[in-house]
Amino acid sequence: MLGKSKSFYRSGDGVAGLEFALILPFMLLFYVGLIDLTGALAVSRKVDYAASVVADLVAQHNATIATADVAAYRNAAILAMRPTPAAGRVQVYHVRATTVTPWGSTGGGAACVAPTAASVSTQMTDGNDVIVAVVCTTFTPIIPTFLGKTILGMLTIRMSETIAFRPRQSKLLACTGGC
Repeated sequence: MLGKSKSFYRSGDGVAGLEFALILPFMLLFYVGLIDLTGALAVSRKVDYAASVVADLVAQHNATIATADVAAYRNAAILAMRPTPAAGRVQVYHVRATTVTPWGSTGGGAACVAPTAASVSTQMTDGNDVIVAVVCTTFTPIIPTFLGKTILGMLTIRMSETIAFRPRQSKLLACTGGC
């Protein structure tokens, strides 16, 4: 009987299965974490691109821009963010001296953080206007779905990008049609 117990402890049968069973949960967590990371990076890039698109398109106008054009550019930015799972929000602001004027917003979700005149004052050195586009959305990773909010402390990640451009054709840019 004592000989059987010694041979049981010395036997290597099943060691690979045991090691696999011990490592599998960590491998799955790592795999799902990589999926979340790449998803978050993709959404972040889309938010950056959408903000750049709308600010660039508005800044290309000469002296005046119509309300319909601003709305169309905001809609184009929303389309640039697709297919993100969460609804994004695009806001355009006009900054002249110390006055920040909202030129509308498109999309769903909570409002983005509005810029301040002080945050873009370095771009207004020649008495020019500044066009600021703010895009924000949320990203919901897979891991909190399994592990819960109490472990990770969150269920969604808020992503936002603010881009400011000077008007290209003139120093000042006005909106017609009641932006």
